[in-house]
Amino acid sequence: MSMRSEKWWRISVKFNRETSFALKRLKSLDILIRNGHIVDGTSNPWFASDVAICDGRICGIGKFSKLPAKETIDADGKVVCPGFIDIHSHPDIALLARPRHEPKIMQGVTTEVFSNCGIGFAPATPESMKILRDAYAPLFGDDTGVAWDWTSVGDYLSRFEKGIATNIAYLIGHAPVRISVMGMAERPATKDELKEMRELVRQGMEDGAFGMSTGFWYVPICYADIEESIALCEVVAEYGGLYTVHMRNYGETVEESINEVLTIAEATGVPVQISHLAAINENKGRSKDYLRIIDEARARGIDIMCDSYPYLAGSTILQAMLPQWAGSGGTEAILSRLKDKQTRAKIIDELSSSQVDWTKAYVCSVKTEGNRNYEGRSFADIATERGATVSELICDLLVEEDLEVCFLVHTGHEPDVQTIMSHPAQMIGSDGLHLSGKMHPRLYGAFARYLGRYARELNVLTLENIIRKMTSLPAQRLGLQDRGILKVGMAADVVIFDPNTVRDLATYDEPRQYPEGIPYVVVNGQIVKRDNEHIGTLAGQVLRKR
Repeated sequence: MSMRSEKWWRISVKFNRETSFALKRLKSLDILIRNGHIVDGTSNPWFASDVAICDGRICGIGKFSKLPAKETIDADGKVVCPGFIDIHSHPDIALLARPRHEPKIMQGVTTEVFSNCGIGFAPATPESMKILRDAYAPLFGDDTGVAWDWTSVGDYLSRFEKGIATNIAYLIGHAPVRISVMGMAERPATKDELKEMRELVRQGMEDGAFGMSTGFWYVPICYADIEESIALCEVVAEYGGLYTVHMRNYGETVEESINEVLTIAEATGVPVQISHLAAINENKGRSKDYLRIIDEARARGIDIMCDSYPYLAGSTILQAMLPQWAGSGGTEAILSRLKDKQTRAKIIDELSSSQVDWTKAYVCSVKTEGNRNYEGRSFADIATERGATVSELICDLLVEEDLEVCFLVHTGHEPDVQTIMSHPAQMIGSDGLHLSGKMHPRLYGAFARYLGRYARELNVLTLENIIRKMTSLPAQRLGLQDRGILKVGMAADVVIFDPNTVRDLATYDEPRQYPEGIPYVVVNGQIVKRDNEHIGTLAGQVLRKR
């Protein structure tokens, strides 16, 4: 912070009533946003005001029409609110490869919270990095220009300081910690291994991570017992970090999975976040049961919350659909099983008992040009064309693509989506994957969809409440003390949008469509999106927990 900004911070915070006087002492503002409807992120009703920005901070909220500014934006008829915080994202590699980060900037996201679902790439050793890349690369898209040579969390985060469009907040992935110590071992950790893993988590927290994420559905994290999770979360809790969880099961045993999360939270005192909570498949209508469990836990003093996205489909790597034993051991081991005639037959038999409706499951992305025409088509349709069963198709595609296949499947129910988003302990996360092919539209559209469809069109929640779930609530969850609210002294992450026209345009058929009605995005006091165009500004910061 410059001397001018520091001086102004002291004046504005201590003498909030004298804002106008303090502003007059400045020769010029950097940005003056005039005539806006201020939705400040607290869920308070909007109010009419101007917003003054200088040295990367909000330096005034009031009427300042006579003050000179380097740039003046007329926000008449538009909402001015804090920049959106995506509590659940996956730009781990995409943001290094493509730092302009258009999919998120264009919908108003100014801070990304990433390395979710336990999947990340730091800390790492040269050996574990190879395993991580082999196992999870399909989820993270084109890595052109990425060196992949970091080891610690601090080293990894330093790579983003070369310039990025959004702010970032890092969670330590369970997978890189476990794989660094145990490789792809299919067993619980020993005491010595736990000691090593705890030290890696401690180093990551010292380097500025905001917590840790896990993904009990993914190999090899699925082999972690509750003692391992408790041991690692004890370290996270020491630093006041957050623990986010992709649960073991969102289907038949979902309540047992929620209770596993609660056991970890109760044993350690760590704040926990259930990732992308949803009532899927046969659990239609059961979202109220899940939320009741959360409410009862909170009443007992357990700090548990959740996030969700506004779509009925989910998306991940196809190999995650394999039986646990078949999806273990790394790429070579999995491919060897799929190519072995007897083992393949066993895999096909177990896949055949899946409850997935394959007419509603679609290939998102593949590696080879020969199968590119499958992107966007259902597994049922492709299987019919190839004269195979869906189970056979899955095995064939995984072999043909060296496991690099991602898919999406429609499993959710609209009333449950709305019930979950209406809960006060829910916040908004896109879970967007940066894939080639026809990825899930949530990457390009989640935040605009909340504003347009669920606030304006369906009135599920007020605009003020929706914005709180995108701004101050995730900021509070992370401990970001200077973001998430439009208030004097706060970092100037700001979004301007038209409440009458904002809407998502990304669809399952055409997922790479930017939203409408969001003309301006400001990150740390610098305009990144002006008049509906990304102007290339790389004003994002690496945020570190302190």
